[in-house]
Amino acid sequence: MQKLLYISILALCLLPHSMKGQEAAAPNWAAKVQKALLAVTTYDQQGEMLKTGTAFYTTPDGEAIADYEIFKGAYSAIVTDQSGQKSKVERILGADDTYSLVRFKVSGIKKATCVTRAVNPPTNDAMVFILKYQTDKIKSCPSARINETKTLTDECPYYTLTYAIDATYLGTPVFNSQGELIGTTQPSVGLNGYALGAAFIDNLSIKAITTKLGALTLDNIHIAKGLPDSAEESLVYLYIKSQTMGNDEYLDLLNLFVSTYPDNAEGYNRRAALMVDLHRFDDADRDLQTYLRLSDDKALAYSKMADIIYTKLLYQPTPEYDKWTYDLAISYIDKSVEQQPENIDYKLLKAQILMSKHDYAEALDVFNEINAGPHRSAATLYAASLAHEGLDGDLAVQTALIDSAIATFPDPLPAEAATYVLRRGQLNAAAEKYREAVSDYNQYCFLMGQKVNASFYYDRAKLEVEARMYQQSLDDLDKAISLAPNAVAVYIEKCGLLLRVNQLDECIQTARQALALDPSNVDAYRIMGYAQVQQGNKEAGRQNLEKAVSLGDETAKQIIEKYLK
Repeated sequence: MQKLLYISILALCLLPHSMKGQEAAAPNWAAKVQKALLAVTTYDQQGEMLKTGTAFYTTPDGEAIADYEIFKGAYSAIVTDQSGQKSKVERILGADDTYSLVRFKVSGIKKATCVTRAVNPPTNDAMVFILKYQTDKIKSCPSARINETKTLTDECPYYTLTYAIDATYLGTPVFNSQGELIGTTQPSVGLNGYALGAAFIDNLSIKAITTKLGALTLDNIHIAKGLPDSAEESLVYLYIKSQTMGNDEYLDLLNLFVSTYPDNAEGYNRRAALMVDLHRFDDADRDLQTYLRLSDDKALAYSKMADIIYTKLLYQPTPEYDKWTYDLAISYIDKSVEQQPENIDYKLLKAQILMSKHDYAEALDVFNEINAGPHRSAATLYAASLAHEGLDGDLAVQTALIDSAIATFPDPLPAEAATYVLRRGQLNAAAEKYREAVSDYNQYCFLMGQKVNASFYYDRAKLEVEARMYQQSLDDLDKAISLAPNAVAVYIEKCGLLLRVNQLDECIQTARQALALDPSNVDAYRIMGYAQVQQGNKEAGRQNLEKAVSLGDETAKQIIEKYLK
């Protein structure tokens, strides 16, 4: 008897899916529910059909649910309703790979017939019915009873059904005996079917911050995405996407945000910034004016408007947009300062705009005001030094400001002080205090953990020459060459120094290295020729000096006249 029972169960498990389950006559409400069912067809990047399946409307404005596997890899999708009307899937609103569901928005839908969600969850042993899209009137459908109810971690019910459900019904709606939605079908296991509670639909939304799996699930669908469910989270989502999206995709999301939240000022501000990148300056200006009108914080709005204009003028001077000038940016930031005179950020932005306008005197006034108060910092002292430089001010004053900036840091100096130490080195060099300059460059290199580039070694080498620190200079030039082996200027600098310290063989060898990189380098020919003359090899020296003369070098001509006549 037990053997017979085992064979019977095994035979049942091996039956095709289409023969599993219990087919029942369609309930009297099936015709009404059928109007909410859709056929969905997805397409790949070449426009070839990918998959087909059933979807169903959950809201009158065209939100729908379907099995995620239908959409995986899709670049576009079309739904067909019971009347045969076809509509495009406009956006993906959420997806879950674990329970294989996707929520999406159908384009152009104003009043769809949608399913009604059950208010109360079904009890065990309650009868449920599963429907999928078909063009003919539904006369029968799979039915089952609820055998067990479990609760997921998010308080969503998960039902075990008494019959397995055909795989073609995956993701389709499950209804109670009143025709109310209680869930969606899940893959069957053995003789049992399963349904995920309808409450899970509420979890199918786009999140600003998500897991790698959640991000991958959405990325596997190549149809345009929607926004999170709130304006606040959408703004976070927009910021994150702005770092990775192309301009067209990002603009699409910004337009969606503005249309969804037309009274939210921040959407216009962000879109204006993108319009500048797209050179759509009139559109950017209109968005900024709307942003100002809608903003509750006018001081902040004026400052952001000033910043967008300033950024455009600084980093995108062409094409020009006559309506936007530094003076306009200053007029906006002045309004911010007037409304909130204690806000240091507004004053700093004003000073930066003035510096870019080359109005160094007024910028210096702003920096001096800041440096006289509690917001004095290394950065503002450094900026004041630059303003003095713009005015051709005394080098001693500029250096004193940098000394004050460095003094704001603890001793020993942290890495953050490196920029200020380098600036002091440059000022000392300008004042012809070369040994002090080299000392600052050395300290900068130490603060940077020796992680400096070829240009740094080249610059320090030239200072070391002025300080008569020749061996240190040669060492730095070798380091520069090791980091930038194709930089001809470094070889020429080394040639000149080797000639100066009378290391003639190495000078000639270095000149040849420079010529291997640049066969028409006049400096290399002149230096090598002069070195050969100094060695007594006048014939070879004459040839190289004459080559330099043929390339237009007057100094080489003078050397020939002085040493070879």
